[in-house]
Amino acid sequence: MITSVVISSFNGKQYLEENLPHVCKIGADEVVIVDDASTDGSADFVSQNYPQIKLVKHSKNKRFPISVNDGFAASTGEIVVLLNQDVRPDKNLIKNALPRFQNSQVFAVTFNEQDRSWAKGEFKNGFLEFTNGPRDNKIHESLWASGGSAAFRKDLWDKFGGFDPIFTPGYFEDLDLGWQARRAGYKIIWDPECKVKHLTETAFNKVFSPRQLQLIKERNYLLAHWKNLTGKQLSEHVYYLVLKILKHPGFIIPTLMAVWKKLA
Repeated sequence: MITSVVISSFNGKQYLEENLPHVCKIGADEVVIVDDASTDGSADFVSQNYPQIKLVKHSKNKRFPISVNDGFAASTGEIVVLLNQDVRPDKNLIKNALPRFQNSQVFAVTFNEQDRSWAKGEFKNGFLEFTNGPRDNKIHESLWASGGSAAFRKDLWDKFGGFDPIFTPGYFEDLDLGWQARRAGYKIIWDPECKVKHLTETAFNKVFSPRQLQLIKERNYLLAHWKNLTGKQLSEHVYYLVLKILKHPGFIIPTLMAVWKKLA
């Protein structure tokens, strides 16, 4: 299988300096970096030090979902490894991930970060509730594949349309995509042997305040539900959403933000 790595980068020069040597050792057929209008010299650093890397440059900041989609569009791999700029892959990452794609029903393999495992959850009281599954060194099916450290089958990525820009600037676009894939009958696998080290979350914290990030997360969490629920589950969600707002009036803010985003 032909493999690509896609990295969306925004003002992450220091992380690219640290992590690209490791990325180049995992054996991908190509590496694509989307520079999302960085101002720290990231694009020049890549051009000067890694001429073999395919560099996509944005003239203005488009944020994470669109940047990732542009990276996938520029990639040629059958399997695309998506990494955040602050993720350091184990040298055997691709070697360990590719066998999972021998099963044509596997859409994605989500990686083993040091503080996260596979996502498990259930639809309860109108909402999809989720948590990390136990770290038991066994392969598990996951609710979604992490937008910062996972490998995807590109033809299915294209079929589902990639990350929906409605989630811009980011958060829960990966849940939405996983929700679509699982509803269509495909599997998402968490493999403990596919190891990465996620150093820290970088880009969003430099741009948004903690309060802004919380509202964006809550808004996008609702949007993921509104995109993927139908029938009885959607009715149940609306009922419990109203109860939540009555109990916590402040939740009307992300709800109105989600309505505005949906109608825009």
